[in-house]
Amino acid sequence: MKAEPVESVEPKERENFFTTTASSLVNWARTGSLWPYPFGTACCAIEFMATVSSHYDIARFGSEVVRFSPKQSDVLMVLGTINDKMAPVLKQIYDQMAEPKWVISMGACATCGGFYRAYHVMQGIDEIIPVDVYIPGCPPVPEAVLDAVIKLQEQITADTRLSYERHPRQTTLRTPETDATVAGLEPPPRALVRFLEEKQEVDNPIAKAFKEKFPDDLIGMREFRGDLSITVKRDNIKKVMRALKTDPEFDFKMLLDVTAVDYLQERADRYDVVYHLLSLSNKHRVRIKAPVSGENPTIDSVVDVWKGADWSEREAFDMFGIQFKGHPDLRRILTHAQFEGHPLRRDFPPGQRTLSTGTIDLPVVERAKKYAEEMGINHPQILNLGPQHPAMHGTFRLQVAVDGERIIDSDTEIGYLHRCFEKMSETHMYWQVIPFTDRLNYMSGMMNGVTYAMAVEKMFGVEIPKRAQYIRVILSEFSRIADHLVCIGTNLVDLGSISNFWYSFRPREEIYDLIESCCGGRLTVSYVRIGGVADDVPNDFIERARKLLETIPVYVDNIEKMNRHNKLFKMRTEGVTAVSAEDAIDWGFTGPVLRACGVPYDVRKWFPNYDYDKFEFDVPVGERGDIYDRYLVRMEEVRQSLRIIKQALENLPEGPVQILDRRISLPPKKGVYSNIEDLMNHFELIQDGILPPIGEVYSYWEAANGELGFYLVSNGTKRPYRLRCRGACFYIFQAFSSMVKGGYISDAVASLGSLNIVAGELEK
Repeated sequence: MKAEPVESVEPKERENFFTTTASSLVNWARTGSLWPYPFGTACCAIEFMATVSSHYDIARFGSEVVRFSPKQSDVLMVLGTINDKMAPVLKQIYDQMAEPKWVISMGACATCGGFYRAYHVMQGIDEIIPVDVYIPGCPPVPEAVLDAVIKLQEQITADTRLSYERHPRQTTLRTPETDATVAGLEPPPRALVRFLEEKQEVDNPIAKAFKEKFPDDLIGMREFRGDLSITVKRDNIKKVMRALKTDPEFDFKMLLDVTAVDYLQERADRYDVVYHLLSLSNKHRVRIKAPVSGENPTIDSVVDVWKGADWSEREAFDMFGIQFKGHPDLRRILTHAQFEGHPLRRDFPPGQRTLSTGTIDLPVVERAKKYAEEMGINHPQILNLGPQHPAMHGTFRLQVAVDGERIIDSDTEIGYLHRCFEKMSETHMYWQVIPFTDRLNYMSGMMNGVTYAMAVEKMFGVEIPKRAQYIRVILSEFSRIADHLVCIGTNLVDLGSISNFWYSFRPREEIYDLIESCCGGRLTVSYVRIGGVADDVPNDFIERARKLLETIPVYVDNIEKMNRHNKLFKMRTEGVTAVSAEDAIDWGFTGPVLRACGVPYDVRKWFPNYDYDKFEFDVPVGERGDIYDRYLVRMEEVRQSLRIIKQALENLPEGPVQILDRRISLPPKKGVYSNIEDLMNHFELIQDGILPPIGEVYSYWEAANGELGFYLVSNGTKRPYRLRCRGACFYIFQAFSSMVKGGYISDAVASLGSLNIVAGELEK
């Protein structure tokens, strides 16, 4: 048998040997020295921060050299939702990075928009930049981030490209989805319009005084579920509002919120402009409504009555197109400058996007030219901080005119995390709104769900079981502690005290472990249900909670030792951006920032529910309203929350954790499987949802940053007709530009951290 000829094997080209070996060596080195740029915006950014702490220690994976300069980074980690306003910023930073570069997309929102099929949210960052590794989850747990780093390292190791070559996956982008609408909105039923137009004789001191003093301006009034609502003519709204503020019989010194509701053509006047007022002296609340027509949606601004009306009137203009005559700066606030239409109008498609091509200068740039002329300078010095700047916490933008290091004028811009919460709520069933609430203040998501559920329960006129109330209290107070500790830690790292940052994250992780044992979630818990909570707490809950009551005070005491009498800390915080009690009330401050100004307003004391009036705790207040007082108030509130939790655990009642009301709660599984009545009840609730009665309510809760409120209008169907979120951050942050004028840039950085502005709550 003839042997097959043996094919000679020629040696490979020697000229490729060194290149191949060097490439492998370089790739190996890169895998152990990734320099990530954390482009953080929302919940995912907070979970990424956890990976840098000692609990997870991303340094073990060669990725601890975090850089906030694109030219020093090779991995762009996009952490959270990117909306159309933020898109040009993301694209600019990506383009500034040198090759080779990689992108990790963290979370469902960055990957595909998540469940935000909305008018201002990108449906995936790969519409504008390529992605190498996707991390699923909403938000992903820290372990998933570490896994993504490993996956990227594997890709880099296997890469045979030269440094300047692009991988095929890095050259393909997805076509932008400019209309992500899933479901449209219906006009209001006639029954809702009749409810709104119904006039009642209200026996209430505020109502009586109003009828006596404003008979010609009054259209009608109504009391529903304890809320007093007064409808007035728009012609003299400023005169009426000024009297409500200054007349001692009313004394509504605080404007809580301004918003609007659209009733389309079902009513002669298409819109209601809605004001919620609070009297701190009389402990009264009132809702004032002024109808305005669709053809001429104008009404006088009340900014010169309350400073706090500034941003909320701008928001009503942005969302509804309401023109506030006399407003000093009426322009868009949440959507970008190129946005077309007014998205909270009922006839605006929920997912209709307008793509943005860039950012614009703020009005301070034009104003600064006048300062320059007065100072004899040809070109004023303008400094832009943010939105992607570590000092601006990811999504805030501050543009300042400076004289050296001193700020002479400034403007603040928000909207870089506007995720259309209110529009999404109108397109979803009542219990489907709960996951959206978790993503408002994601630092203490439990309290968002509690407040929202309280609004729907108030609409039904029901009270949930005592055990469910106490569980809500316990987990809300633990959430408050975690929120305050992270606020203090991030504020201190802004001041250069990084040890506090790592240290404050440890008790936060221990609290999250407890919350996770109840519901399986860390930040975004979705544990609350309308009518109670999803399930009872685990058997070892009380034991684990009491263990935390022993360990958390140790962390608090050690943080205090490092800071309370620290000379450098006090020099950076005492007397800096101090706010008077009068100004704080006029701006609409609530929560720790208001209490630091010396005002002891706390919803838990002034309008108690869930047995808060039975718990013994104190309300700490400051004296000067500066950064140092804000720090002291939050530290003491942590201790007071521990007191509340201890008492709630000692008195935790037995019983159900969900209301036994078949209009609201699903029947037990045993009944569903054994009798037709429960089966039909289950089917109707799943198919049609809960159906609250027609009405309107405002519900509120003392959240970590202050009064969190939900104004709910029900049309009797399975979806909210209008759901307005009154976030505490919104009214605090609008004062920021005024607070920092005259101070130094470093003071502005220190002040921002002390306000604890959470973008999800601020921008909805």
